Amino acid sequence: MMDPEALAAVINELVTSERSYIRRLQVLKTDYADPLRRFARNKDTAIIPVYQANTLFGNIDNILPVNEAFLTDLEKMIASNDSQPLRGVGDVALKHFKHLRGFEHYKQYYSKREEAQTIFEKEVSKRSSRFASYIDVRSSLLR
Repeated sequence: MMDPEALAAVINELVTSERSYIRRLQVLKTDYADPLRRFARNKDTAIIPVYQANTLFGNIDNILPVNEAFLTDLEKMIASNDSQPLRGVGDVALKHFKHLRGFEHYKQYYSKREEAQTIFEKEVSKRSSRFASYIDVRSSLLR
């Protein structure tokens, strides 16, 4: 049997990690993906073509709500002070992975990962790349 305090620490680490991951996804979506995709729709403001802007950020619009819902259920489970927290985490995981199948969206994300990486590297390596400037400006604003 696992020490209850150790188990609580592990569960809290899971929740803390999920919160941090979601914050990063939100920044990636709102500060990078959304503006870049919006710019790409207009030839006068396009930094990169629409296809590349969409491929770079995969299906982040589907992934973010999945992770937010998973975190919400983990937080509800913790707030309920379940007497069997390990079972509670298992129930939440089963709900989101098996029943809701929300994490299936990562299959699409991973299937495009190499292509996205290639696009990123190609655009950043170009001399006087508008994309590289966009990334630099966004990064400095976030710091």
